[in-house]
Amino acid sequence: MSFFSVQVNIMTIVWLIIYIINFDKKEKHGILTDRFRMAIMNLNMLVFLIFWMGVVYYVKSGEDSIVNYGTNQIICTIVTHLICPILLFIIYQFSMGNERYEYNFYKKWDIYIVFIYAASYLAYVYIRGELYLQNLNTGRYPYPFVNFQTLFIGNSIILYVLYLIIAFFIWFSLHHLWLIYNNNLIYNKKLKHLNLKL
Repeated sequence: MSFFSVQVNIMTIVWLIIYIINFDKKEKHGILTDRFRMAIMNLNMLVFLIFWMGVVYYVKSGEDSIVNYGTNQIICTIVTHLICPILLFIIYQFSMGNERYEYNFYKKWDIYIVFIYAASYLAYVYIRGELYLQNLNTGRYPYPFVNFQTLFIGNSIILYVLYLIIAFFIWFSLHHLWLIYNNNLIYNKKLKHLNLKL
């Protein structure tokens, strides 16, 4: 449960079940809205991209990689980091485009769900790592870039956390810009198709 990808996949499964049960309901607020779907998609895009960047990093560095996993680990990893995000993206193409979005997404609530969850996860990883460190346990940090004992950049944990916050703020914002652009493309196609019918 310490892995971001596992948490995002569980959230996605719960959201999909609720969405499928209520597929015919249109709501202005809550988890059944297109805006919440964008937040879920944003988190899944990060899972997809970070994992495959990690695979490339580990293959090039010669460290522990997917080739050292057991069969069940490989299957689970491929399902959670490749198949689920791709299927979600395909669903996104058919379920979005119901309205045109403006690019001023900082005025909307959905991006803040993504930011708050990511910041909460970072705090969770740090606290969990400190607790494990006190008990002399291994496997304190789920990902190398959030290993607060060996920082990728600098020597200050506070500055390193600030770098991570800035980097992921930009990254999630770029995801959201792309999702809005993609939504508007789908909306324009639906509008064009509707006009051709008329």
